[in-house]
Amino acid sequence: MVDGVAQRTHRPVTEVAPGAIDLEVVFTPPRGQKLDERYGPATRLVVSATPPALLREGEGRGDGLSRRLVLDPHVGDGVLHVAAMAASCDDATGPDGAEFPACHVHQQDWGVPVRLVDGAAAELRLYLAG
Repeated sequence: MVDGVAQRTHRPVTEVAPGAIDLEVVFTPPRGQKLDERYGPATRLVVSATPPALLREGEGRGDGLSRRLVLDPHVGDGVLHVAAMAASCDDATGPDGAEFPACHVHQQDWGVPVRLVDGAAAELRLYLAG
């Protein structure tokens, strides 16, 4: 809040096809870094919707940054809630030869208003900043 005024970002409505669509979150690690999978999957995706009935398939949490969603045309318009996370590390070598990687977690949440339109794109692509 700045001087008593709330900051708010308004995202325009995205037209997508009813039924099956492909959700992809695009992530490129920053220069000099790579995805860090030493301790398990380096990426995670969480998807839900308002109203919840909008999503017939694809809701929930899982590894990776892509997922097939099925949107119910009988429900109509709504908001897709997408949260993505990616872990990346660089590897620096110290004076004694031991590795000291600097690791980072990149995370972003989106609220994407969608309108189901016959003939619209059957994909939704979002970009996770590195």
